[in-house]
Amino acid sequence: MTYEYYSPPMHYDEIVATQGEILKDWTIGDWQGDYVYLLKNEDKYAFTVIGYGSCSGCDALEGCENDEEFNALKEDIISGIVWGTKQDVYDYINNQEANRWYFHEDEWDGIRKEIMEILK
Repeated sequence: MTYEYYSPPMHYDEIVATQGEILKDWTIGDWQGDYVYLLKNEDKYAFTVIGYGSCSGCDALEGCENDEEFNALKEDIISGIVWGTKQDVYDYINNQEANRWYFHEDEWDGIRKEIMEILK
């Protein structure tokens, strides 16, 4: 039996870029971790974080086996983007309750400070 590997038509960056200009992106982690994005679309700004892994068992995109699974993941990624004004996004990235998952990461404080500087 031959197994055909499904190759998703887009990577995480490309999926996120369908929603606006990526102003800046960061990576937290190495073999597994999070991609962090700051976006702009006209007068709106956005922030999102997407977890990734090193294999199809721990990375949602690599785990997609067909277009239907890819499209469902793409919609989940897009729906997870937090949109608002500059101030809304600024407030969101400083909300310890909303971002408590990332506050434990060594890189998060530097990323948060960079985002705050961009949104000034």
